[in-house]
Amino acid sequence: MKILIVDDSELLRERLIEHLAKLPNIQAFIEAENILEANKLIAELNPNVIITDIRMPGGSGIELVKRIRETDKSTLIIVLTNYPYVQYRQAALEAGANYFFDKTNEFEQVYITLSKFNNL
Repeated sequence: MKILIVDDSELLRERLIEHLAKLPNIQAFIEAENILEANKLIAELNPNVIITDIRMPGGSGIELVKRIRETDKSTLIIVLTNYPYVQYRQAALEAGANYFFDKTNEFEQVYITLSKFNNL
């Protein structure tokens, strides 16, 4: 499984990698700090899982989700954000995100979700 983490916080990316490295069958962790970099890496590396924030330089994580879903229905997309407002949750899920989690209160849900996905 190849996991792309799209977040402008290097600390958050490192924390996620440290946390998710315990999962079996991880082939690679790929990091992008903005939307432009994410688009390039998605085209080149075809990740199985994308974990994205909402607010980043170069655009919105919700717009990234929409763009991915235009051509790819199979990639698991998780929105992980400090902005867990109802309108963002609704917009992300309508755009095609599979999951929407709050960084503060639901960080562990990313690991739990990927544990289930990894065992399929």
